[in-house]
Amino acid sequence: MVRLFYFPPYVLKIHNELLLALSQFFAKGGEKLPQTLSPLVKSYSAISEHYKVDKLLLTNEVLDQCSKADDDEFLVMRFEFNRLFVGPSSPLAPPYESVYVSPDHLVMGEQALAVRKIYKQENLQATGQGREPDDFISTELEFAAYLLSQIMDAQATKNDVKVQLYKTLYHEFWKQHLGLWLGTFAHTVTQSAKHPLFSALSDVLVTLTTLHAPLNTKEAYYETFSPQISRGSSSCCL
Repeated sequence: MVRLFYFPPYVLKIHNELLLALSQFFAKGGEKLPQTLSPLVKSYSAISEHYKVDKLLLTNEVLDQCSKADDDEFLVMRFEFNRLFVGPSSPLAPPYESVYVSPDHLVMGEQALAVRKIYKQENLQATGQGREPDDFISTELEFAAYLLSQIMDAQATKNDVKVQLYKTLYHEFWKQHLGLWLGTFAHTVTQSAKHPLFSALSDVLVTLTTLHAPLNTKEAYYETFSPQISRGSSSCCL
């Protein structure tokens, strides 16, 4: 089992910051890439410097170069973001758990309702509820970051009961949700990306799955997933 929780507070902090930076990257969309890339570079730089793996350092260099792009290049990246994750035609790498885990590969599957229930247990509600499925990657990553922050707060106050509670919740959330699909999603991005930014983004997601490998419930290598989604055919309405 992954041992993030026995690392120094600094290590938990940099993991938390990476989760939040990724969450904002997806939440803000292609138009905000000039604003969301810098925090992603900063947080991933801290991860790569801590683990000192060449692959991580190379990925961070690509992210850093993309964050310094001119307006024309940011426009290219914006179009690529939309092509992969938004539309207007069916996105090539839909950022929703249900697409990869549910039998029909549609958004708004039972996974969206399952994570909503988990959020509610913590008295939380997705800010995009009613507009965005609750299993949107941004929301799941933000919730994982929230759980890590609860662990850090409990460690700071030496509340061992709370530490154990949120360690368990984090492990369960990763095993039951993010660990089921994040690797497949990353692989789908890799296969579909036409810009180095999104190849690097896939590497960042793979880093997360690798660091959490003992919690993942799928193999380390994933088959290419070519989702066919139709929001209109979903029977679940929020």
